[in-house]
Amino acid sequence: MWQTVEISVGPAKHRGRYRLEGRRLVLEWRGGRCEDWCGSLRPDVVASMRLKQLVRQVPLAA
Repeated sequence: MWQTVEISVGPAKHRGRYRLEGRRLVLEWRGGRCEDWCGSLRPDVVASMRLKQLVRQVPLAA
């Protein structure tokens, strides 16, 4: 089952969705899809941290 995550970076809000596959977190957002190890952390914390990291890596369109 997919869960949603929303973060704010500056004035913009970014959304994604995530789910657990075993201990792996699958995150989908406008920039694509990524997988990350979740371990003992809460999945919503891992998803929001990873989404924030991905959003900051994408260059802004002028």
